[in-house]
Amino acid sequence: MTSFFRPLIALTVIAFLFLPAAGIAAEKAADPCSFLTPAEIQEILGKPVKPGTPKISPSPAAGANCTYVVGDFGSFNILVRPLLAGENPERIKAEFAKMKMAPTDLPNLGDRSFFTSPGMGMVQLHTFKGSRFILFTLLVPGANEEAQKAAAEKLMRIVLSRIK
Repeated sequence: MTSFFRPLIALTVIAFLFLPAAGIAAEKAADPCSFLTPAEIQEILGKPVKPGTPKISPSPAAGANCTYVVGDFGSFNILVRPLLAGENPERIKAEFAKMKMAPTDLPNLGDRSFFTSPGMGMVQLHTFKGSRFILFTLLVPGANEEAQKAAAEKLMRIVLSRIK
């Protein structure tokens, strides 16, 4: 189970590597559970989805995330946080490449998007929109990587249409 959270821990570590204390403007974190309903997620993933559990950090730099349970043991997590000073898509993508997570570009989604494959059947979609970084992490029981990528793209398009 510990290795299930490895990609989220890796992202957190990367965020704090690039976190200059003076470079963050205080902004209230949005509740990522408000961007999608369980019914919308269920329709796209084709599995039952339980309501999301939000976790909003007191630090604006850490952002907020929402975790939904998919099926009996799957997961869909949305992390939304501000881009940090000096942070950009290429730099983040390079860090994931160093971790052997095989970043692959996804054109025409947000300002920039790419997938990573952390292993164990998980798929991550990293999207940059304005001053925000949005990360989806999916583990959908019975779904292959391509199906999860297609679902992540559909879900991200909905989220991007709702982010102000």
